[in-house]
Amino acid sequence: MYCIFKNRRKVTRKKENKAQVTFYAILGLFLFMFLIIGVFYYNNVKEQRAREEAAKIQEINLNAQEIERLVSDCIRKESFDGLKILGRAAGYFEIPMLIDYKGTAMWQFDQANIQPFLNQTQERLIEYVDKNVPKCFENANVTQYGFLIEKKEPKTFMEFGASDVTIKVIYPIKVSKGQFTKEFSEFFNTFNIRYRAIYEAATEVNERLFDADFDIKNPLKKLDYLKGMDFDISYKMLQEDIITFTVTDKRSITPENQNYMFSFAAKLGNSTLKKLTTLQNRSATNPAVLPYTIYSVDKKAQLDIFAGTTVNLDGKDAEYISVQQAYPNNLTTKDIPQHKKNDQIVRRGDDSYVIDNPVYNFEPTGIRFNKPEKLTIYYEDEAKAGKGVGILMGKKDAKKKGSGEGKKYGYEDFFWVPIPSSHDIQNKRVIANILGFTSFTAVNCASQQLKDKIGEHFFEPETTCYVSLAIMILAILLVVVTFGAGLAVAALGATAAPGSALAVGAGALSSGYMAAGASAIGTAIGVGAGVVTGVVAAVSVISTGMSVIGSTTDAYWGTSGDNCVTFYPLCDQNVEIVMEKSTDEAEGQCVPEKGQRVAAGTASMVCAQVEGCGNFLDKTLCKSCSIKCTAKVY
Repeated sequence: MYCIFKNRRKVTRKKENKAQVTFYAILGLFLFMFLIIGVFYYNNVKEQRAREEAAKIQEINLNAQEIERLVSDCIRKESFDGLKILGRAAGYFEIPMLIDYKGTAMWQFDQANIQPFLNQTQERLIEYVDKNVPKCFENANVTQYGFLIEKKEPKTFMEFGASDVTIKVIYPIKVSKGQFTKEFSEFFNTFNIRYRAIYEAATEVNERLFDADFDIKNPLKKLDYLKGMDFDISYKMLQEDIITFTVTDKRSITPENQNYMFSFAAKLGNSTLKKLTTLQNRSATNPAVLPYTIYSVDKKAQLDIFAGTTVNLDGKDAEYISVQQAYPNNLTTKDIPQHKKNDQIVRRGDDSYVIDNPVYNFEPTGIRFNKPEKLTIYYEDEAKAGKGVGILMGKKDAKKKGSGEGKKYGYEDFFWVPIPSSHDIQNKRVIANILGFTSFTAVNCASQQLKDKIGEHFFEPETTCYVSLAIMILAILLVVVTFGAGLAVAALGATAAPGSALAVGAGALSSGYMAAGASAIGTAIGVGAGVVTGVVAAVSVISTGMSVIGSTTDAYWGTSGDNCVTFYPLCDQNVEIVMEKSTDEAEGQCVPEKGQRVAAGTASMVCAQVEGCGNFLDKTLCKSCSIKCTAKVY
């Protein structure tokens, strides 16, 4: 029994041990499974967290990259906006009020070139980018990404290449969030815009405005060659003296897929600026080594100084030559002889000139060259050049006082006179050789009214003519009286002679009566001889009187320099001569007779010559007459 019980206990223990083993085995299995599951779960959680962390880091990195992209976009945007503004505003971002014309800048202001330099526009663009990129970055709302951002001031570098614009901006930025940190600083942008080339094309247009032969009616003349470089140029005349130009580059494509355009304005008003040129040292004795040209502000007056020229001012060295422009509407020289009668000036008047072009005042007044130098003046109005263009020179004369606008421009004491010049109508210019300085202007003859210059020869017999006439009349009267008395005596003698004959016949022996008859006949013969002698003497006196009259009148009739008026034509022109006679019987001529071709600024004359006042009787009777010759000149 005990054994059975003991065996049962053994069996029970074995079962219990087996059960325990099984339990522990199962428990171990469960624990292992739980361990496997825990490890798997842990690894899974760890991987999940790693993935989440990686995703978070990736998101942070992407956000950082987004911030970097925003910075790059801001730089590109502000750079391109700056280029557009430069093109629209002619190289400016803030246009000075004085030169601002409807949003674009003037590159020419009253004949003064105020165009900015290329590097100035580059510096303005750099300043614009440096100033506006941080503002753009702040407006991009980067705080939404939760970064701590540290940044410094941007610094821009730029290059205007031959075919593009390259912009490099150094903008140090550091973003951080938690353990994440990222830094970026350099940004590059390139634009397919030929800014340098289009700026140079616009410069060509602007400089064309300062050419002496610039034609405001055709401002793009001589600029066709730019079309071969794929530039289109257009202009608008928005006001009488303001033109806007736009240069379009067909090769430059903007980010907006458009051609890049550059515009500027030009104000073509009058300039009162003074341009000064320094002369060589010891100019009075030291000749110029090389030729050079002195230009007015508008370049339309050009003085060529040739090699070998010395310049003196009242015999001393001159330091400089300056030229300044003035714009009077008319100029007047007062008290000019207009009508000359014999050697007397019977009328003086004013010579007024309509002025279409600027007056160029060269200073210092009194400068002299050792030889003539060439002055060229270009004019604008081609339509008025058909009748010729000349040069009017103004010279100070204390005895002369100008009028009209002369006083306004300081010309009240100037004496204006045309000078010898040659007109080059093809190139719209007029040229003269000058020896010194004063004021000059190109004058259109088509703008002037014809001026009358009158030379008159008036014949009025001198006193000797009337004395001779009196002598002749007395001689005629003497002849008449003498001849009449002789005839009376002769008639008386003829009556007495028959009586004597009868007495002789009645008393032939009476000697006394014979003697009386003979005496009567002798007396009659003597009286007849006296009559003849008186007639001969009278004829002699008449001949002498006629001789005196002839010599007196003929000596005055004919050519005389006293009967001429000198004038200076403004242009090369055909002078019309009009002759007037005081009586129909007056004979004479004008010199030149029917007009002639005269040269600009060359002294010319119109003369009157009386050759007769009628027939011989009119001349004998001392009749007066005149010939008046009028030259109509510009």
